[in-house]
Amino acid sequence: MEIFIVDREKFIDAPARENLVRLVEKILLYLDLSARSELCVSLVSDADMRGLNRQYRQIDTTTDVLCFPQESEANPDLLGDIVISYETAIRHSRRLEITVEEELRLLVVHAVLHLLGFDHKKKKKRETMREKEKEVLNYLAGAE
Repeated sequence: MEIFIVDREKFIDAPARENLVRLVEKILLYLDLSARSELCVSLVSDADMRGLNRQYRQIDTTTDVLCFPQESEANPDLLGDIVISYETAIRHSRRLEITVEEELRLLVVHAVLHLLGFDHKKKKKRETMREKEKEVLNYLAGAE
């Protein structure tokens, strides 16, 4: 299992970076993905996220998280890329009255499930995804 954290803006310090790696490891282990997983998590600014959202989704605003599946026949171990707007995560955490770490946990779980094909555009799929998110978050709460 290889997990890469990209944080060019230096939003988080070394201990927080290690915590994020351990979080991703726990999620991948729980979802039985550790044997075939290479994943990159990038923390970006709202401005960078807006540019990515505009480029890939044609939506000219920032968002909290984007994910890009990368698995292919040539490289089945590569799960994909997760991009998180750290500034949006801070705002969400304040609004929800949770820590930034808790918000990052929510975003990473959500994004990993997207990488696995879960979706929330239709009601039935949204319910399935929400249930899986709750399951993984409950596991993480017990694993701490």
